[in-house]
Amino acid sequence: MWFLLVTAVAAVAATQDLPQGYAPVPVSCPDNLQWVRPAVGLSQDEASWVEGRKKVILNSLDAYLDRLELEDFDRQEYVSRLDQTSQTPILGLAISGGGFGSAFTGTGVIRAFDDRLMEANEQRTGGILQSLTYISGLSGGSWPTVSFPSYGFPTADEIVDYWKPEIDRLLTVKNNTADAATGDTLFEQIATKFLAGFDIGVGDYLGRGYAYEFIPGESGGISTTFSGIRNLSQFITHEMPMPIIHLASVESGDPEYDGLLEPRANGTIFDVTPFEFGAWSGSVRAFTPTEWMGNQLSRGAPVNESTCWRGFDRSSFLIGSSANAFNFWYLETISNGTLGQFAKRSSKNNLAKRLTPPSDLDELVDAFKESFDLHLTDITYSTYPNPFANLSSSSGNAHTSPDLNLVDGSETGQTIPLWGQIQPARNVDFIIAWDDSQDADPYDWNNGTNLYNTYTAAKAAGLPFPVIPPVKTMMNLNYTIHPQLFGCDANLTTTGDDRAPIVLYLANAPYSAYTNFSFWQTSTSREQMNEIFVNSFDIVTQANGTWDAEWPACIGCAAVDRSLARIGMERTNQCERCFEKYCWNGELDERDPGEMDPTLVLDPGVGFDEWNATHPF
Repeated sequence: MWFLLVTAVAAVAATQDLPQGYAPVPVSCPDNLQWVRPAVGLSQDEASWVEGRKKVILNSLDAYLDRLELEDFDRQEYVSRLDQTSQTPILGLAISGGGFGSAFTGTGVIRAFDDRLMEANEQRTGGILQSLTYISGLSGGSWPTVSFPSYGFPTADEIVDYWKPEIDRLLTVKNNTADAATGDTLFEQIATKFLAGFDIGVGDYLGRGYAYEFIPGESGGISTTFSGIRNLSQFITHEMPMPIIHLASVESGDPEYDGLLEPRANGTIFDVTPFEFGAWSGSVRAFTPTEWMGNQLSRGAPVNESTCWRGFDRSSFLIGSSANAFNFWYLETISNGTLGQFAKRSSKNNLAKRLTPPSDLDELVDAFKESFDLHLTDITYSTYPNPFANLSSSSGNAHTSPDLNLVDGSETGQTIPLWGQIQPARNVDFIIAWDDSQDADPYDWNNGTNLYNTYTAAKAAGLPFPVIPPVKTMMNLNYTIHPQLFGCDANLTTTGDDRAPIVLYLANAPYSAYTNFSFWQTSTSREQMNEIFVNSFDIVTQANGTWDAEWPACIGCAAVDRSLARIGMERTNQCERCFEKYCWNGELDERDPGEMDPTLVLDPGVGFDEWNATHPF
């Protein structure tokens, strides 16, 4: 069976000796707290942290640019002007949804940009990681996005030892250990939240299972909170980028099938940092402190003024919520794949690398019914007490309902979590968009759909973003196999100027290994992790520079480009040359590209079947 289910159903409400770490804790309501602020600019805390991060980044960026040895670029003058003007470029990395696939290939990308990896420095990609201000994730991409900061930002090789990815936390656990818990235990843990009066559901269950892999702390980080990252020394001293997690909302009036809702393509995207939870647009245009999530507010004040709650922002609940697409999985299963489709949908082919989604989702529904008397519509969404009710800046359900129903951010069609980074308040100059959302049927590579979806959403909202060509052009021009830059030409942006960031699109592709394994794969051997890391490294470095020795310099050109005009410097001839090679120039090729079924980029004669015969995973 997919889930190990609870059998002693009646005991849940009566049990008094359940683990207490998962439930929010009642406390006295704080005095003089600004419970809600409008979504105008950055919060004071984030703005202050970003300024502190810039000072640390300046040294990292200097070292990174020194290794690049850019032609005709006065690095010392550049760094000096940045120091004098506080115009250090703001860089970001966004890791797409895609379950364990994107979590691990995205971690490989982090590794390839880390100056603590000797090979990355040799290939001149090391140092980008140390120069990031933001890292965002959703669904499977949220797992490394939360895990790295929670562990104090170790190296990728170190964090794999913490994760122990070879252990299956969801399908085969027979006994509780320090690294995994049975389904019974996971239900007992989330029962404490239920007994405290909070709604629970699939997001809680999945999050607790994932947490034994990705969240530090006893019992799978049962009491670890996302806001607690603010208290880590590496965050206080600005030695790591700030994580951003994306969630999507479902509301009455959204498309409904079999009693389950799907968010609209323009649905509200919620943005969670260690500082704040809220949304920049849509039905909510306000933020509340992450530490105080879990409190129902009305007109910006607690409904219950005598008791407030802390600890709702358990890191496990956030990564479980961000990856909770149970509405889509269920609809897909009962409709034989005609409903609940999105870029992260399951495989429909018979490749040996694949695991298809479970067909027994009803067993999990039955377990919640027997244990908590909760029905399908009660457990499908991740339920958050609504802090935005009765505000002039909220509308729809968020204005009137006591709760918010949130799901996997991928369900809006924006599976790459760029939305939070392209908000003008954050002024991000350069974003690396890692895509392993598996949107190219039937072999689950990537066709650029999700990057294009963000462009269309940004255009509709008037947000600065590069113009992205349609999917056919993305595939025909090989932008889903080799890296591509967008927005270098300010005319090719939604606003026609340089307010838009330059975006480097990197899509998972088979360079040295077939890494298009299913997002349902719940255990991964160390041998396969090594293959994944090598393949991601090959993508980032373009096969150790064998495709183009100048490629690392071109990344550097894109990283600093938006800051040049602000400090009175011009692009170099080398950077102009780079942009001519790697920046989309508006060309379209809308022929039918056919199926995306590439052979190994570094060994084109090797197809999947041949490779699979010697790779037992």
